[in-house]
Amino acid sequence: MFLKMSSLFLTALLLTALPAQARNGYFGVRGGISDVHEKDIVDDYVSGGFGSGYIGFYSGAFRGEVEYTYISRADYDDNQLDLDADFQRVMANAYVDAPITRYVRPYLGGGVGTAIYSVKDNLTHTKESGSNFAWNATAGLGIKLTRNLTFDSGYRYVDMGKVELGEDELHFVAHEVYAGMRFLF
Repeated sequence: MFLKMSSLFLTALLLTALPAQARNGYFGVRGGISDVHEKDIVDDYVSGGFGSGYIGFYSGAFRGEVEYTYISRADYDDNQLDLDADFQRVMANAYVDAPITRYVRPYLGGGVGTAIYSVKDNLTHTKESGSNFAWNATAGLGIKLTRNLTFDSGYRYVDMGKVELGEDELHFVAHEVYAGMRFLF
């Protein structure tokens, strides 16, 4: 509970951190491939797609945003586990852009928030739903296409926490590669 409240507090703090006159807004969409797996077992997981929408503000080289992500069903099947898992996330992310040219900006970032999960073991017929504290680390590249439109691509590592499913404790992480568009307003 403390971690969930901390995530909400950090989100509110992020949204109010800059004075009103320094805020410049943006919104965007991302999509890509998400390789969700149990942290200690990497084989046999099927990569799924994900989509996200976000809204944020920027000031100079700093950006902050709130993002919602849905990951399509992740499946895992071996001799001991046969899992179906659905994930959603709500994250507060912060980035630092490093302009190389007027049009090209690599960036680094990270975020905290909540991962909402539903995991089903098809062998034991056990199911668990709930939410966990989640965090991410991101590296990407923004390419300005017009004054108000930026093409965005990158890589993100996401730790979505532990799930107790019957006698098993599973720790889910994701490696994500994405592309999207960011619109300034």
